[in-house]
Amino acid sequence: MSASELIYFVMTFAVITLAVRFIGPLIGRPRTPWRGAVIFGLIIAGIGWAIGA
Repeated sequence: MSASELIYFVMTFAVITLAVRFIGPLIGRPRTPWRGAVIFGLIIAGIGWAIGA
């Protein structure tokens, strides 16, 4: 994994994790626990990395 791929992975992970955690209550859903948000962030970042690799 090159440096640019690592930056892309980390930024995607951070954005997705925070979005899942904090956007839910804004649209009337219960707040997602950190564990679930992190797991979902890793899945989405992994898919993005696999597509880009």
